[in-house]
Amino acid sequence: MTHSSETINMALFCDFENIALGAKEAEFPNFDIDKVLERLLLKGNIVVKKAYCDWARYKDFKAPMHEASFELIEIPHLRMSGKNSADIRMVVDALDLCYTKEHVDTFVIISGDSDFSPLVSKLRENNKT
Repeated sequence: MTHSSETINMALFCDFENIALGAKEAEFPNFDIDKVLERLLLKGNIVVKKAYCDWARYKDFKAPMHEASFELIEIPHLRMSGKNSADIRMVVDALDLCYTKEHVDTFVIISGDSDFSPLVSKLRENNKT
């Protein structure tokens, strides 16, 4: 079987709070995860979906994210936890998945933050995209 005909298995990591804030700043009424999922499903299977947020602050989005089969990862909004708590947790979870689940070959990061290049480099070292 050639690489182009193989099914791609994706893991999706969403920094939801960051995206929701970005959508609000851009004056979009809501972030619609279904549109993102529709596009990704054209590329292959989504086998892992994780969304990181202080879900107490975004209660209205919990049901739609559950309906979309996301695992909701609670990132408390505390001053001591720091701005990058979700980013750090996403990186740790992505690397854990990279090293333990060989069937996942593509990692998708949805975030408004720009510096995930060390993670991307490590994923590429492990033959992931």
